[in-house]
Amino acid sequence: MLDKSTFTPHGRHLIAGEWVSGETTFTSEPAHGPAHDYSVGTPALVDRACEAAEEAFWSYGYASRETRAAFLNAIADEIEARAEQITEIGTQETGLPEARLQGERGRTTGQLRLFASHILDGAYLDRRHDEALPDRQPLPRPDLKMVQRPIGPVAVFGASNFPLAFSTAGGDTASALAAGCPVVVKGHSAHPGTGEIVAEAIHAAITKTGVHPGTFSLIQGGKRDVGQALVQHPLIRA
Repeated sequence: MLDKSTFTPHGRHLIAGEWVSGETTFTSEPAHGPAHDYSVGTPALVDRACEAAEEAFWSYGYASRETRAAFLNAIADEIEARAEQITEIGTQETGLPEARLQGERGRTTGQLRLFASHILDGAYLDRRHDEALPDRQPLPRPDLKMVQRPIGPVAVFGASNFPLAFSTAGGDTASALAAGCPVVVKGHSAHPGTGEIVAEAIHAAITKTGVHPGTFSLIQGGKRDVGQALVQHPLIRA
């Protein structure tokens, strides 16, 4: 288990395994507790994260289901290892009660473990094969095969009302990673510290399992141009 002392954010972005500072900062506005300074996201950081995600796709997108499941389970483990710190900063930033944050953390790790077991089962692949019918009239039918394949880097936006279950490592991130798609998250400025500590958990899981560091990036804050740059980036597929 990790140290259960208070988590103090460093306020940097996580870009392909590196904690990166920005040129400007914003100050968080927690419901209670201390405020912290965070680097402001930029379109240049978005481009850097998306390029890293594309590079990661050519290994992570073709990784085995066992590798991806191990990664998802490792993220869940690392989140649970930071349970008390996540609850503390989450309640400070959002004003939500501890019981709500604890329940939402359980939902978050549950989603990660659910997708891990789902892809190991293999039923989601829905493989189909319709053999060729060269003598069919009025036209022959070619050999048809249907398979499920990852499409590439995915953008995820943190939700204001769900700092865990639909944010940095929430259901959108979990499903994309399960499918073999690297993820670039734009954190929500209402709970940047919660986003940062969860990103630390994902970073630890990347280190533990050896997946490409570009598989996940977190860009904090930023103005409308950051979100626009992310959704319009040519390397983002969903």
